[in-house]
Amino acid sequence: MDRTDPLPPPQSQSRISPVLFWVLLAAVLFRVVTAVMDRKPTESGLVKWAPRENAAAISRAHGKPILYDFTAAWCGPCHLLDREWNDPRVAERINQAFVPTHVVDRNREDGHNPPEVDQLQRRYEVTAFPTLVIASADGQLIGKLEGYRGRDALVNFLEGTGRK
Repeated sequence: MDRTDPLPPPQSQSRISPVLFWVLLAAVLFRVVTAVMDRKPTESGLVKWAPRENAAAISRAHGKPILYDFTAAWCGPCHLLDREWNDPRVAERINQAFVPTHVVDRNREDGHNPPEVDQLQRRYEVTAFPTLVIASADGQLIGKLEGYRGRDALVNFLEGTGRK
């Protein structure tokens, strides 16, 4: 009996298991979310942010105190505060009265901060995020606001501690 039955077509062995599929999907979604959350805060809002390295020199040149925004990418309340930079009233006040600069904590992401960030956090005793610090060009503390307390508290802080 010479019967030649056709062989079934070969089946692909490259099927991905459902567990592996969900793990890969979760990893991709995690990466997308972290990329969105890790945006540069200096690109947000109407405030004209100065590079941290130049803030003291700009402060001396313009006779304005420095507004340090101590923030972190993982910090939910920091993102709420970031939205306030889009308020024209807040941005106008900051741009007129201060030299604003971000101090971004990278301890969770990188395991450490640059030495200058650690130094600023120690100098102004920053223990929570967000923290706003107003300081003179020579580093003297003028005012400090810890946590996000809403727009009214922010405006009161800026108007109460900054120059007109």
